[in-house]
Amino acid sequence: MMQVLTITAVDNGRVEISTSRLLLRAAQENDVDSLYGAFSNAEVMKYWSTTPHTSKEETSKWLSKMILSPQNGVTDFVIALSNDGPAIGKIGIWQDSEIGFLLSRQYWGNGLAREAMIGVLDYLFTSRNLVEITADVDPRNRRSLSLLERMGFVDVGFEEKTWEVGGEWVDSVYYSLSKKVWEQIKKHLYRSHGLEI
Repeated sequence: MMQVLTITAVDNGRVEISTSRLLLRAAQENDVDSLYGAFSNAEVMKYWSTTPHTSKEETSKWLSKMILSPQNGVTDFVIALSNDGPAIGKIGIWQDSEIGFLLSRQYWGNGLAREAMIGVLDYLFTSRNLVEITADVDPRNRRSLSLLERMGFVDVGFEEKTWEVGGEWVDSVYYSLSKKVWEQIKKHLYRSHGLEI
């Protein structure tokens, strides 16, 4: 069954994006338990820009910032399962064009990160009218690099020692996706996830 990707404006200028299996929505205070599971997992956070959370209070503080994101220059979405399912991750952009995402470990390998990415990229290129989206990735994060490449992103650079995380300096590989390339590949991506354009 094909489902139409829908982008809906809700209160206070917030946006919700529905895909076949997901609802990308604003963060809510009651997401703390679900998201703590992701943010406290060392494997999930291995290549993130911060160390794993050690308490629900830490996740709650992070969540408070995410709730305010429309006011602080960030477009952040919680990734939740459709039909009032739990929050299973996050996806968003920073500094107007840099995308970042993470997903609870138990949901890896099911195409959910790719499905969330399709929804957010289409929103950013069509509704926000961005012309380019970038990513800054730890070069050891093969899963994220592979996902970005499957979405049409290309490697545009490398820099050593760009982030200090938990006392360790890590490198960055930079990726970019243009609106022109997105327009060329999105039809195929939509079909592969049961979505109509």
